[in-house]
Amino acid sequence: MTIHCPSCGHESSPDQKFCRKCGFNLEPISKLVSAGADSGAESDRVENDRTILRRMYRWMMWGFLVMLIGVVLLVSGKAFDLPKFLGPLSSFLLIGGAATAGYGLLAALRDGISSPKKLPRAPGNKELPPPPTTELPEQPVPIPIPSVTERTTQLIGEQSNERS
Repeated sequence: MTIHCPSCGHESSPDQKFCRKCGFNLEPISKLVSAGADSGAESDRVENDRTILRRMYRWMMWGFLVMLIGVVLLVSGKAFDLPKFLGPLSSFLLIGGAATAGYGLLAALRDGISSPKKLPRAPGNKELPPPPTTELPEQPVPIPIPSVTERTTQLIGEQSNERS
């Protein structure tokens, strides 16, 4: 990911503090860009969680409705003189309703576990820096580009030598 300097439009990496072309302070821009990227991912995660919960509630409500019908048939079959096939039918509805509600709960757990989630950090806690490495990099270290102010510093040094 790259950012562009608001002053000159030069492309920079988000970890740079100053623009290498004009010297503009890029820290506030880097913070805004990283905060925007985090909030988009957070809103996607929240929307995904809401979808999973809605699906779980829908399955559980249908399961409880089927179980309620089974209970009503069971109680009415005992209270009134109804045909004998209502006893096994009510038992089947009770078991089927419990299975439907259980499927809704287990599917939500499965979908919730499969999506990667980060634990929220406390606002005051900062991430620890990575431990220093003692190994040399495999690729050669890139030569840094000189700063915009470096040439000005050289010219000031030359002018002070001429005056002496």
